[in-house]
Amino acid sequence: MRVWRAALHALMSALLFAWAPAWAQPIGSAPEVSIRSVDSVALQGAVAILDLTLDIRNTGALALPLQKLRFQLQFNGLDVAQGVSTAPVTIAAQQQAQVPVQVVVNSATLLGLIATLPPDGMVRYVIQGTAEIGQTMLQIPFTHSGAVQLALQ
Repeated sequence: MRVWRAALHALMSALLFAWAPAWAQPIGSAPEVSIRSVDSVALQGAVAILDLTLDIRNTGALALPLQKLRFQLQFNGLDVAQGVSTAPVTIAAQQQAQVPVQVVVNSATLLGLIATLPPDGMVRYVIQGTAEIGQTMLQIPFTHSGAVQLALQ
């Protein structure tokens, strides 16, 4: 009886793995999400709109079908914004893609931050959130820190 159960378990596991779509198989590590650039900052009364370009690198061995990114953004240690990318993108294994996003920021917070920027406009950032994979409920967390230039246009 034990041999029968073990054989059945092995067969079921093999069938599930063979029939599972690529996104359900191991994809390696989380995508690397960083801010490539702040493309524009537009003050609109009490809020400011930041147009960002995110770099998303797939470090896995399979294509990564990103449905959505949800993220929080900090500049120089201040919680600045929360954002959501809404344009699905599939990133080939070991490749990267650029994704434009807009975030809404409190104008007073942004102006206070800009007032303390060095002459080159560089600001330290931390972006963290989750990457939603395909049409599944699978969400992979990510976090990245770096520096980017802020400029009012």
